[in-house]
Amino acid sequence: MSTTTTPKWIFNKELADLKGKYITVVSTSNKVFSGILKAWNPDTFDVCLAKAVEGKNSYFKVFIRGPTISEILINEQPFDLSALASALKDRLSLIEADVKIFEDARMIQVLNKVKVSEKGVVGTGPVADRVRAVFEQFMEELAEKEEEA
Repeated sequence: MSTTTTPKWIFNKELADLKGKYITVVSTSNKVFSGILKAWNPDTFDVCLAKAVEGKNSYFKVFIRGPTISEILINEQPFDLSALASALKDRLSLIEADVKIFEDARMIQVLNKVKVSEKGVVGTGPVADRVRAVFEQFMEELAEKEEEA
């Protein structure tokens, strides 16, 4: 079994996908913390939440020890790289090999030149400009869908 398919690796990848997202952590003592996942320890599953709220209390940062965590709840859906990759292929008339998804890095590479993630487009030139236009349109459509929901 490769190290990229072990349950621990998969679990840590799932947590990595949530970095920067709002989550809720329920402790074994039934305290409920909501905040932005900033960091975690893959060995102990300790987590750090920023802009955390617990009941009426708010905190700049909260560190919660792994053994005291009962549940981790996801408040927002992670960014859909596959949907963006499909949009790039369709709108730029590219073939499958031209658009590569790197799930572990949470990015897409277009024509081995331009990198795209939920944060934006990295690259210059005509290809990057076309990719940026598709990305911006994709993000606008995504925002419209979220407003409708």
